[in-house]
Amino acid sequence: MSLRSLLTKALLQFPLATAIAVIGLTCLVSLAPGGCAGGRLDILNGYRVLHVSGTPEEMGEQHGRLLRTEVRRMVKDLVHPGGSAGWLTYDKLIEGTKTMEAHLPFAFQRELEALAEAAGVDYLDLVAAQLFGDVSRATYCTSFALFGPATANGELMCGRNLDYWDNGVSEYAALLIHYRPKEGIPFVTVSWAGIINGWTLMNTKGIACSNNNSYGESNSLEGISTCFMLRKIVQYSASLNDAERILKTTPRACGTNMLVAQANPADAFIAEYDHQAIVLRRAERGYVIASNHFRKLYRDDDYRSWCSRYCKVEDLINEDYGKIDRRLNLAGAEGVPIESINLHSAMLYPATGDLCVSMGKIPACKQTYRWFHLVESGLTAKGVREGRDKRVSRR
Repeated sequence: MSLRSLLTKALLQFPLATAIAVIGLTCLVSLAPGGCAGGRLDILNGYRVLHVSGTPEEMGEQHGRLLRTEVRRMVKDLVHPGGSAGWLTYDKLIEGTKTMEAHLPFAFQRELEALAEAAGVDYLDLVAAQLFGDVSRATYCTSFALFGPATANGELMCGRNLDYWDNGVSEYAALLIHYRPKEGIPFVTVSWAGIINGWTLMNTKGIACSNNNSYGESNSLEGISTCFMLRKIVQYSASLNDAERILKTTPRACGTNMLVAQANPADAFIAEYDHQAIVLRRAERGYVIASNHFRKLYRDDDYRSWCSRYCKVEDLINEDYGKIDRRLNLAGAEGVPIESINLHSAMLYPATGDLCVSMGKIPACKQTYRWFHLVESGLTAKGVREGRDKRVSRR
């Protein structure tokens, strides 16, 4: 006799007891400890790690249910009047959000709709939280990649500092999100509760990417948000060629310096683009760096006179050129982050799926960096690295 038949027979004979047992069994199957219908919220190495999987609707629902309180607070603090939406009024922010929302891939819209419903927040307010860095802009952050002759063993190493205002959101909302989408490649993003794109991302195919706002000659909201461009690249790219195709065929919005790197074979470029134009600045001598100025799209030959963060990274690379290994935390080095607004700082090693992250307290670069390891099935903890000590034990 089938399980369905047995349950039906039991329900007819002992309706109340069977109903209670079935409800209990359903809860055990669908809700693992810290989990919600396929999703899971862990504490690893002292940081919260959200695991979501499935369709866009399933991932959005898992995210919204597991982090409902934090998502609601984030939207209130970041988007509503008095929040961190820069100098824009709420009405202006939502006006710009409506324009950009129309350019989001349908799958991302579906995920956001499910997340908004599960968390009990307004859909457009939630979308605005994803987009406010494009709608209300500022030029901060630093990214870089080095490999080949620049490193001791040729390994690809990527660094990134997210320097921006957050109105206190990072302190309670910072987390890592491990995605296993039904369509696409598993990846991890350094993000906040309620933010489905993020600012520093790496997938299981060895692709890493991050963004740096810049001002081009053609800035528009009629295109995909910078951070959703990152999400699209990391979810659907197994190579730099894939990423280049996405960048060139997707309607772009505002000016950006975007780092994209691949582990095998090790290589990287900075995509310098605005609404109308795009060029790829390829690595030279095994490294490439980006802050917030264009060096190729609109050439700036005098960058060393004013971009101290770019120059600091370049000087540190040249100081130890050919000897750099995982013991050197370039992202946390003095002069690279903007300490007063340093929300997270990270080093990524895409060839092995390792990442070293500090987040949740400003300045992140002066806090303990936590090690994690990414595989398709999940994210695991590895150890810690103290602040900005240049030389620490090898991981």
